[in-house]
Amino acid sequence: MNLLLIQLRRIGDVMMTTPAVRALRKAFPEASISFLTESPSDQVYKNNPHLDQLLLYPKNNSILDRLKFYRRIRSQNYDCVIDFQGNPRTALLSRISGSGYRIGFDFKGRSWCYHRAIGLPTDSKYSAQHKMNLLEPLGVESSDLDLEMESSTEDQAYAEKLLKSVGSQAGKLQVSVSPVSRQPYKVWPAQHFAKLSDWLIESQGAQLYFLYGPGEEHFIESVKKEMNNDPMPDVGIPDLLQTRALLGKMDIHFGNDNGLRHLAIAAGIPTLGIFGKPSAVSWTPPGPTQHRSVEYDPGCKQSCTYPECEHLSCIRDVPVDEVHQALKKLLNDHVL
Repeated sequence: MNLLLIQLRRIGDVMMTTPAVRALRKAFPEASISFLTESPSDQVYKNNPHLDQLLLYPKNNSILDRLKFYRRIRSQNYDCVIDFQGNPRTALLSRISGSGYRIGFDFKGRSWCYHRAIGLPTDSKYSAQHKMNLLEPLGVESSDLDLEMESSTEDQAYAEKLLKSVGSQAGKLQVSVSPVSRQPYKVWPAQHFAKLSDWLIESQGAQLYFLYGPGEEHFIESVKKEMNNDPMPDVGIPDLLQTRALLGKMDIHFGNDNGLRHLAIAAGIPTLGIFGKPSAVSWTPPGPTQHRSVEYDPGCKQSCTYPECEHLSCIRDVPVDEVHQALKKLLNDHVL
């Protein structure tokens, strides 16, 4: 069987496909499995043992280059295409692939691109499970929803060298904090992050590292201005695989609902996520796990009118005391 799997973006969404890819490899050990995505999300699968080929979508190239790419996809004679993303572009790409069997979600106006259009869930569920449902027409099921992203020996060495250079001390609580997001409805107030960061440093003796991506430095500066204590020196912006290795050296991670939290989950460390508009259930591993979340519903999350919404109470009013208690319990249950 020759399979093509599609999820172009974003980092968190690509991470959510990793359990399905693992399940496919287990079910079809002799299959040829290709995964199509964009940069920088391709780093999620760079060291993945279950893929035969990683393809990059030409997102910034000319129309002619894209047509050449489409012809290349069609020439591969894929037996099955699974569109994990389901936007108009990926749906059309699935259609023109020429595959004899195409699977995707039953989004309005796009089901004609697939042979099997899988219905959307009527209740909230973990996104990795949602994507796993696309495998049902192939007779593949799995309850293993662990996120997977492997860092190399070189990435591990980079992380160790970086931590040594900024003064990491063995025996001290190592905490990564990510108060960033490019979506306003995911940004918890800087003063709240500052309060809990100070508590971690003063009460727990933590060495605290702020993590962020390109163009997100201002989030970190906003938190630092509100703090009474100094965090660890800036570790810069490592690439995704180096960041994954760095997170593996941490004892715990907490922050906004963003891609860095999913990297921390894949690294196997306890995490606490703070949620605004998105449902915490959709982005937190289910069951009694070491990954927990705090969210607040002002009564309008189900009928959200963002971007018309101006108050963003769903994220701005997440109680700092509730997050504090959740952080303490997570530390007591899994770290201290």
